[in-house]
Amino acid sequence: MSYDEPRIIEEVNRIAKAIDREIARIEVSNRGSLYRAAFYLPKLGGKRMRPFVVLNSSHLVRGHEEAAFSAALAVELLHNFTLVHDDIMDRDEYRRNHKTTHVVYGEATAILAGDLLFSKAFEEAAKAEELSGARGIVKELALSSEKIAEGQFLDISFERGEKVSLDDYLEMIYLKTAALYETSAVVGGLTAGRYDQDRLRMLSEFGRNLGLAFQIRDDYLGVFGDSAITGKPVGNDILRGKKSAPILLALSKENVDLSPLKRALGNPRSTHDDVVQAIDFLRRLGVDTECRRMADEFARRAVDSLSPFEDSDAKSLLSGLAYYAVARDR
Repeated sequence: MSYDEPRIIEEVNRIAKAIDREIARIEVSNRGSLYRAAFYLPKLGGKRMRPFVVLNSSHLVRGHEEAAFSAALAVELLHNFTLVHDDIMDRDEYRRNHKTTHVVYGEATAILAGDLLFSKAFEEAAKAEELSGARGIVKELALSSEKIAEGQFLDISFERGEKVSLDDYLEMIYLKTAALYETSAVVGGLTAGRYDQDRLRMLSEFGRNLGLAFQIRDDYLGVFGDSAITGKPVGNDILRGKKSAPILLALSKENVDLSPLKRALGNPRSTHDDVVQAIDFLRRLGVDTECRRMADEFARRAVDSLSPFEDSDAKSLLSGLAYYAVARDR
């Protein structure tokens, strides 16, 4: 997989800065403690990958530029809404190396802050429809919200469940993560104001496969990543008993003594050595290689879905993002 990584990172950063400026503007223009709480997490930054997908999908079909920016902002606000509520449900105290919203402002205010981000997301989606004359942007965002809720519920259920298949996992990460990437690509396409169903379907396939590749790579890094780079504790997913791709690939092995993994899996009393031994065991099983191959396959499918589009800078950037998704180390 060859791609221009510096160009991808440069464009991701450029879009992130534009989104950051607009987020800061909205927060400043709506003074009040609830707005400060709502925009606390968005102002901490983030990769802003979903806005990247919206804007370049719009460029791919020569969409309305201002409408695309509103749609990109809508998707990012919706994403941050899910993070605020996820942190409450997971009792996480830190995100992006800062205290989470509910730790800083209290749980009740954090719930309302998330609700406000949700509302602002749909306000921006409606603005995108007005600017482009397109229909369907609000509907796509609403459908994505439903899927994210379903995915989060499955994720919680999986932590309690004993038998989770790889297909179950793929369905869950599609709903929880990939659906919003899929929406990002589709709403970008809708900003053209024309309804070419074949093109929208190809963009949908691109976003879905890109999102799956991203999440599988995240799960890989959650077990095999360098904590000095990822900023996350080594083996945290193992301690939490998370049914992620590396864990499920190992559990699917037949006639293998899995005790080195099971000693640490979902056991908060496990020692650091237990976790290190579990990770070493997974490497010996070849799970790290299998996980990378799985992510690579979804990235390849994402790139293939763009083949009918004529060559352009936007197409190159979207293809490059898919390659970057599975090569990144954080």
